Amino acid sequence: MERLTDLRFIIGLFFLLTGLLLAGYSFFRAKAGINLWYGLLIMGFGRLMALFSPKPK
Repeated sequence: MERLTDLRFIIGLFFLLTGLLLAGYSFFRAKAGINLWYGLLIMGFGRLMALFSPKPK
């Protein structure tokens, strides 16, 4: 429960989910180039934010 109160973890999950939705959306479109790359970039940022949150004790 301690991780859920840390803002870095919540922001990381938000960006991870947003990037996943954007990258997933790009697979169903004909021109998927920019959405896929930005989705992967946003997912990477979200993963970094989640990794920098403190670990539960």
